[in-house]
Amino acid sequence: MNTQLTYRGALALSLLAFTLIHPTHRLLAQACTDDDKKAKMLKRFDANQNGQIDPDEQKAADQSRQELFQRLHGKYDTDQDGKLSESEKAARKADLANRKKEAISKFDLDGDGRLNPEEKKAAKAARNSQPSGQANKK
Repeated sequence: MNTQLTYRGALALSLLAFTLIHPTHRLLAQACTDDDKKAKMLKRFDANQNGQIDPDEQKAADQSRQELFQRLHGKYDTDQDGKLSESEKAARKADLANRKKEAISKFDLDGDGRLNPEEKKAAKAARNSQPSGQANKK
């Protein structure tokens, strides 16, 4: 009985040590992603090339973020507070579900309720052939 406890204890300690010493792939990927985000932000908004985002550059970044939000989600933001409330998120989700149903009903040629690669290709081609003002954006 003592050997089982010792074995289990040793196994638990070795797993703990391994976890503490070796960062998991997820943490490593997160660190890389964070660095990539910082580098992209510096590249895009660091106008004076000093390696930092100054207050004026931060204002430009915030303005760009607000414009992107308006372009992507503006029609769902009914109270115009710059955020999507739970009801606004629900309306957006319902709208996107309706769009998906319409696309499936229009392009699902084999009637299986899903778009296979050829059907997806046809749907994408139809979306890309629309004038830019009428294209459905994600």
